[in-house]
Amino acid sequence: SDGDDDSGKGPAAQDGSDLATDDEMVRESLSLEVTWKGSDRYQLRIPKYATVLSVKVLIEELTDIDADSQKLLGLVKGKLPKDSDTLVGLGVADGTKVRLMGTRMADRVKARHGHPLRESAENSDVTGISPDVDYPWEGDAAGSRKAMERSQVVSTDWRAALERIVQKADIRLMSPPRQGKKLAVLDLDYTLFDCKNISGNVADMARPGLHEFLSAIYPHYDLVIWSQTKWHVVESKITLLGMLTHPLYRITTALDISTMLTVKAVRGGQVMTHQVKPLEFIWTRFPDHYTRENTIHIDDLGRNFALNYQNGLKIKQFKRADTRPRSDTELFKLAAYLLKIAA
Repeated sequence: SDGDDDSGKGPAAQDGSDLATDDEMVRESLSLEVTWKGSDRYQLRIPKYATVLSVKVLIEELTDIDADSQKLLGLVKGKLPKDSDTLVGLGVADGTKVRLMGTRMADRVKARHGHPLRESAENSDVTGISPDVDYPWEGDAAGSRKAMERSQVVSTDWRAALERIVQKADIRLMSPPRQGKKLAVLDLDYTLFDCKNISGNVADMARPGLHEFLSAIYPHYDLVIWSQTKWHVVESKITLLGMLTHPLYRITTALDISTMLTVKAVRGGQVMTHQVKPLEFIWTRFPDHYTRENTIHIDDLGRNFALNYQNGLKIKQFKRADTRPRSDTELFKLAAYLLKIAA
């Protein structure tokens, strides 16, 4: 048995002292003070069950220092810990001071090319490829649906590229697909997780109502996380958020940037090059479970729906939440909507 309760109450709770529930992860956390170059300081509040790699991923989000190039001095005396080591396993104490060694990605590029970088896409009004911002024609709510219907993907090779991805991509199945369930494909950054929250507190980075939302829709929907980042980053984030050990829902799988396509789209005479999340990838890999008739894709970037706009639902960004009260209610509204259409 896979532990699922087909009565609609969600998965059965699992026993085992090595399995921490989300509540335990939030309650049993510890603080780290990370110093970089002697003056830049970052206060982290992180579950003690987190791995060293998870700590590095969180630091990468806050500093733009790639996790692969980081060295953390002070977590363990006299040696560098392995990425797979957990903080609790290493005996890291609350309030531990850590010295970060590493170079920001932008600084490495400047040193290599000998000139300053252009302003980042997030702060620029230049159209074109942008990993973090939406296109100007994509408004919020109902307006975005009209805008997407007026845009057109003009790439002629995307189906061949998709076929290559379908054949080569490795899917890490975390929980088996369930017969008769619909599918909710969920973006991660700025949809469920404020990845640039400077507070450094993992609990504050989760969108309000995250676990209530996932628990509420799980009896009706299988859950797939799809993020425009590398696999180890996706895995680390959903682990930090307690999404892999929650007793009331399970994640079917998580997909990373390797399963996305780059396409060209035209709107208003302008050609835009950007990446998309082709739902055909999921439908092809799981033809007995998921189709265009039972799939909904939730994302804060409307352009990710370019190949499947009829399945897309754009959500307001959850971004820079540390600068304002945590009054976001989007996931509560979304849960009510998804339950309504699942009935």
